[in-house]
Amino acid sequence: ASATRGAESGDACAPCEPGHFAATPGLSKCERCSAGFYQKASGAAECLRCKPGSLCPLGASLELPAACEPGTYANATDDDGDPDCFDCQAGSSCSGGAAPPAECSPGSSCSGGAAPPAECSPGAFAATPGLSQCELCKPGTTSGAGSVSCDECTAGTYAANPGQGECTLCPHPLSSGSGGVTCSICKEGYYLLSTSVDPNDIWMAPTEHCKPCPPNAFCPTNTTLETLVIPQGYWRASSSSAALTECRSFGGDGEAGKTRCAGSELDAGDASRRRMIEEVSPSDEYCAPGFYGPECRLCVADKHHLVDGDTCRDCLPLGSVVGRIAGIVLCVFVACGIAAWAYSKKGWRKKPGCIGRILRLADRAVVFYVGMGFTPKLKILLGFYQVCIVLTTTYSARLPIEYTSWTDKLAEAISIDWTGFLLPAQCLPFQSRLLAVTITPASLIALLLLTGIGLRILRRRLRARAPRSASQEQSETGNAVVEEEVSVVTAITLAITAMNEDESKVSASARPWYVEAALGLLDFMPAALILIFCFVTSVSASIFRAWSCQAYTISPPGESLKEVEYMRQDASVECGTDEHKPITNLAIGFIVVWPIGSLVLYMSLLAACYKPLKKKTRTALTRATRFLHREYVLTYYWWEALELARKLVLTGAVLLIPEERAFVRLVVATLVCVCYSVAIAIVRPYNRVEDDVLAVATSL
Repeated sequence: ASATRGAESGDACAPCEPGHFAATPGLSKCERCSAGFYQKASGAAECLRCKPGSLCPLGASLELPAACEPGTYANATDDDGDPDCFDCQAGSSCSGGAAPPAECSPGSSCSGGAAPPAECSPGAFAATPGLSQCELCKPGTTSGAGSVSCDECTAGTYAANPGQGECTLCPHPLSSGSGGVTCSICKEGYYLLSTSVDPNDIWMAPTEHCKPCPPNAFCPTNTTLETLVIPQGYWRASSSSAALTECRSFGGDGEAGKTRCAGSELDAGDASRRRMIEEVSPSDEYCAPGFYGPECRLCVADKHHLVDGDTCRDCLPLGSVVGRIAGIVLCVFVACGIAAWAYSKKGWRKKPGCIGRILRLADRAVVFYVGMGFTPKLKILLGFYQVCIVLTTTYSARLPIEYTSWTDKLAEAISIDWTGFLLPAQCLPFQSRLLAVTITPASLIALLLLTGIGLRILRRRLRARAPRSASQEQSETGNAVVEEEVSVVTAITLAITAMNEDESKVSASARPWYVEAALGLLDFMPAALILIFCFVTSVSASIFRAWSCQAYTISPPGESLKEVEYMRQDASVECGTDEHKPITNLAIGFIVVWPIGSLVLYMSLLAACYKPLKKKTRTALTRATRFLHREYVLTYYWWEALELARKLVLTGAVLLIPEERAFVRLVVATLVCVCYSVAIAIVRPYNRVEDDVLAVATSL
């Protein structure tokens, strides 16, 4: 308050008016509020400061609104009471007047001045308030309008540049991972051929580097050649190969291949199984535990072999197997000998009882068999089947399971490779099995011929011990002297001469022992020729299988073909290696003994029969070799040798053509069959027309 002039007490003081103040007592006059201050109350001792953005002139009793233009704001009041208008700062917006600056919210930017807040455009973001400019999204991310952050591009899309408003779809057949800045992996259904290639090269030429998924394989996104997903039941020779091989059953059912070949499609629940596979056979990651090798057909455990296509069992002891083989051969030999001896007893046919009826029935069966001409028909059909059962192993031809299911079982019964039954491949090296296959039948045939010689010599000695007249003794004594004086050449000549004569016209007592021995050789020659006919094709096929190899591709697609080959009969042996060479050397030696030797034997015997057959003279040799020429017309008596050569070529000799040229094998076999069929149709070598027809039909 202030006092009027002349006042004597405080009662004469008057309160200050609004806009004025009296800070000290005894003032005669109230002071006005300075500019920038105001006071709306009366009797005030002080003025109040104007708020920023308000107008307070000298002596102001009220705060008046500021008069700042849009884009500016009043932040202070000068001495004259007028507020100062400042330019709006970046990151804020100013509507003018007395309004304070408004800070930009997240997701927008304010460049300052009168411009309102601007929403961030696609590809940009504002994570915090008060930004003057939105930040661009980094490559591999994108955002929508008004975003406060950027999101990674989804798999299969990419953002190569900063600030992209949307991710771009990868071109076919490429893909990308989450947050991709480029497309450098292959999408689902394709695999990357090489992991060493530069990503830019993949981008520039995607179809050269991303290849369609191989048949039967699975290719998730980002699959490479090495990481192809191999399904159960399939196997491949190398992780650098795109060629998948379906695991065969090898004597088992249709699921045997799936049991052995685990593939690589194991999920997380099969982690323990995967560890077991890697621990047992790290180089055979596609095999189930306990198996390894091509198509997982070998057993990891020592002295075990594959049974039923999916089980490993212990091998039998070698001594036990040898004893069984010897026992079987001996039993067969003795049984055949007893049967032949009993059949030779003419008088037994008149005896009552079981033996007599059996022998008489056998006579009728023989008459019917000979009368119907079954021998050539059975020979033709057996030859046909001997060729058919090697189609898969020799020509790499896969026949329908409906056919092979019964042909394989019949092949096992007819095949002479008894070691495959008694001592399987993994229990005995192929060399040892080859020795058994070739020597066993040869020994049986030799034993048969030696038996004939022995029986002849035995009968000769029995005749010598029998009572005889003086003239007979003198004649035999003279013969003995002659026997001691003849040379080896002379003995051989006399033996050959005796073979080419009718044995019944010469007395047995007048023949030297070496002639008897030669005739004894002919006694069992028919049986020996039958055995050779049954054995030679299968034994020769076993010999030629030393070159029978299964090829598997190990080279990547697009590169020169590289293959690894394993023996079909012993998958543990890789063809063309030092381990394989001794096997082929041994097989070469046995080729001379069996295929070539049998063919030479046939031709030699038939050549020796030429003159007697032409003269229609019955000799000991022509009777012993009837199995070779009886069913043919005289002009083509040698046809059996040609038939043998055909079978040897079809079942074995074509294996000398390398596996990678398996198609050439088919071409050669087709030409041989066609030419042979045409030759039969033209010359008609058989005595019976139905045999010619059957031979043509089975040769096509």
